[in-house]
Amino acid sequence: RLVMKDVSVTLLDEDFVRWTPGELAGYIDDGVKTIISVKPSAASKMVTLPLVRGTKQALPTDQRYKQLLDIVRNVHGTNGTAGRMIRATSRAETDTAIPRWHDPSYLPFRREVRNFIFDETIPLEFLVVPGNDGNGSVEAIVCQQPVLLRAQVSEANWDDPAVWTSISIDFDDIYEPALKDYVLFRAFSKEDPAAAPARATTHYQSFATMLGIRSQVESATSPTRKST
Repeated sequence: RLVMKDVSVTLLDEDFVRWTPGELAGYIDDGVKTIISVKPSAASKMVTLPLVRGTKQALPTDQRYKQLLDIVRNVHGTNGTAGRMIRATSRAETDTAIPRWHDPSYLPFRREVRNFIFDETIPLEFLVVPGNDGNGSVEAIVCQQPVLLRAQVSEANWDDPAVWTSISIDFDDIYEPALKDYVLFRAFSKEDPAAAPARATTHYQSFATMLGIRSQVESATSPTRKST
């Protein structure tokens, strides 16, 4: 809620005359999606994924999942009892060690997963070793896009500031400054090219810089990095 309000103050348009609430909401939504595309961890969630029979698995298409980030362990039962931990491996390594690992007659499918294989070029799919018998579930970390502003408001209310300020996006506050810069970049880009090109460029550069700095901070403070 504060993003739209703060941006309107910066734009000297607190009555939403030049930039309507619906228009700013569109910029905010686009900003969230842009941040997630660059930093999937900005919308990371830990979820339980049921597995289908076979080695090839996919994230559900009805949960706004954008990418698999990691798989932690097997889980059993409705209460999520912890099972065996799962290790990431490469397809080349698995193909070399077990050439026929996709064949259940050679490597029987099981309920528990020992390894998983992920290819960034196919962000919604992954492979499991051994292939699952269709009764397994895993605890995974995924990038899940939050419900965006425009999905929460009917078009009939798009120009009502009171409606927009009563809702919010489930998005980490740490990215709020970057999100504001993105919205201001889009807003000033709407102006006459001769009027505010520098301001639009400045906000875009600030947006990009903040995302870059955040990546550096995460890398430097990662528990995995500290343990190596």
